Amino acid sequence: MNLPEDVIFEILTRLPAASLIRFKCVCRFWYSLVKNPNFISKHFHNLSSKKIYLRLLISRRGNITNKRILSLSINDTFDVFINQDFPSFFNDKFGHVRLIGPCNGIVCLCGYPDNIVLWNPSIRDYKILPQSQIQRLVGSTVRGSDFGLGFDQKKNDHKVIQVLFCLSIDRVVVYQIEIYSLNENSWRKYKGIVPAKIKYGNSSWSMVYKNETFCWLAQDGDNHEVILSFNMSEETFQNTTLPSCIGIFGEQEIRSVWVIVPFKESISLIVYCLKEVGKYFDIWVISELGVKNCWNKLQRIGPLLRVERPLGFWKNGELILENSSGELVIYDPSNQEVKTLGFYGKRGRLEIVIYKESLISVN
Repeated sequence: MNLPEDVIFEILTRLPAASLIRFKCVCRFWYSLVKNPNFISKHFHNLSSKKIYLRLLISRRGNITNKRILSLSINDTFDVFINQDFPSFFNDKFGHVRLIGPCNGIVCLCGYPDNIVLWNPSIRDYKILPQSQIQRLVGSTVRGSDFGLGFDQKKNDHKVIQVLFCLSIDRVVVYQIEIYSLNENSWRKYKGIVPAKIKYGNSSWSMVYKNETFCWLAQDGDNHEVILSFNMSEETFQNTTLPSCIGIFGEQEIRSVWVIVPFKESISLIVYCLKEVGKYFDIWVISELGVKNCWNKLQRIGPLLRVERPLGFWKNGELILENSSGELVIYDPSNQEVKTLGFYGKRGRLEIVIYKESLISVN
């Protein structure tokens, strides 16, 4: 029985990416269909609306071998994981590679300044970004960097933000912001002002929001803790104040720790005390950036024993954490149970990405 092409189109847009990659060999029509931009967009939209196609991407270093390992779940029940090879570009020359994203199924892998890869694990497609040729601040030294990833809807373009922390001759830290365009495959300097100081070096202090905006935990000019966000289409920064009753970040007596991670269609702020044996996690959410007094306290989780830090939320509000043994665990608030996922790594080196499949190529 021969089906109309539009029916075939609709059927295929509802299938997992792995199946579609195999189906490219069926015939020329299917091959061209899977590479068609309209098909790719419809496929991503269909799968994004179905939670069964969520995947968990885990980055860790083995306790014994110290080898860097990437693992991607093949379903949403964590029954089977497939190890993914890091792009050979990284090899073992970087002590730590951060996972930034995802954005439309694309993950940004970052080593040090100017060592960045865009990667789609669904189709095992990656692109080594060209090194920036922008002149750095004269007389200064680059002492660190942070990164952002997002999608410019106006230009249909994926962008990477490289934030360089430059130490001037008079020992003052100055930012230099560089923007990479995937469409143009080039870097350019951002000439605007950064209205806050980014807390960098920890993947739990930054996140992609609704694909178009990237967020960092930061501190404004009045030393107030804020979320600093960058809109990829408008190319503007914006500060959003945090709830006023959560204490001070890193306060010695309490040692509060803050984490920002996606929660459904909102941004969640997780506040907890680092030194507590049985930790409580206060969950705050906000759905619109730039609005004052718009935070809502969702819930308090705990006390949880032998857990170190939260890493993100799973599809039904389960909290994924690293425990004191460097193992990945998941807490289900509906039954208050903690379940181990069987992944160990060096403490503080576990990173996760809640991943949505896509056929979008970075080449």
